[in-house]
Amino acid sequence: MNNRTTLSMNGVVINQIGSGADQPEGYYSQLLKEYDGVIISSNFAKTNTLPVSREAGAKQPLYIIIAQGENSQLNIPFLKEERAAEAVVLSDSPITVEPAGVDVLVLDQMNLDAILQLLAQRGLCSVLVDFREAGGGIASLLNNFQDDKLVQKVVVELLPVWAVSKGPSDLAFGGSQSFPLKDVEHSEVNGCVLLQGYV
Repeated sequence: MNNRTTLSMNGVVINQIGSGADQPEGYYSQLLKEYDGVIISSNFAKTNTLPVSREAGAKQPLYIIIAQGENSQLNIPFLKEERAAEAVVLSDSPITVEPAGVDVLVLDQMNLDAILQLLAQRGLCSVLVDFREAGGGIASLLNNFQDDKLVQKVVVELLPVWAVSKGPSDLAFGGSQSFPLKDVEHSEVNGCVLLQGYV
């Protein structure tokens, strides 16, 4: 599993990607075509278009939507009913999802290991966590990713934006101690800096 996030210049997680990143040959479009599934938060799914690869012939990833502590209803406005089978909602309590046809699974244990085992049983081998907002369910899932050896690669996009911070540390997860990333690469893409490293 790999983790991707976008940061502002002052280290705040922001809910956007760089210019052209999601267009054909953009880094994000190319990244998505490599994965069987992409994990996103329910907050993201409620307010944004779902991520797609725009590469020629790319198979789109399954949308794995994490709904922790939700009300009893989740509306995914940018998912059409005819594409409902392309999404699964993982929740910690019973929930009704619109559009109809989205698979909903209520998990006894909402943790990353249990989710990855469930996805492996469904035939998903490669999963991207698209971390676009601080706090919430996805941050808690990633609390011990280094200790549990669940994440192999980290991708960080640094945008030339200064953002207002809502908390002291938006990315305070990952394990009980600091660790270096290996084989770190960086590149500049349309005025943004892209960093990639292995855990």
